[in-house]
Amino acid sequence: MDNTTAAVAVSAVSSPMWLPWLHMASDGAALIAPLLGTVWLVVQIVAKVRDMTRKDTK
Repeated sequence: MDNTTAAVAVSAVSSPMWLPWLHMASDGAALIAPLLGTVWLVVQIVAKVRDMTRKDTK
């Protein structure tokens, strides 16, 4: 329990150093996530259409 408390205290004290990096990483993820989600959705749609067309030809 003491180790956890000490880790939280140290991270709270040092947060001004890593907080800007955390905001930058969050902004990057907010830009990339919708693009990756769209690509993944297109991949899934194409795979499903291919699967359906293969079943229709058999």
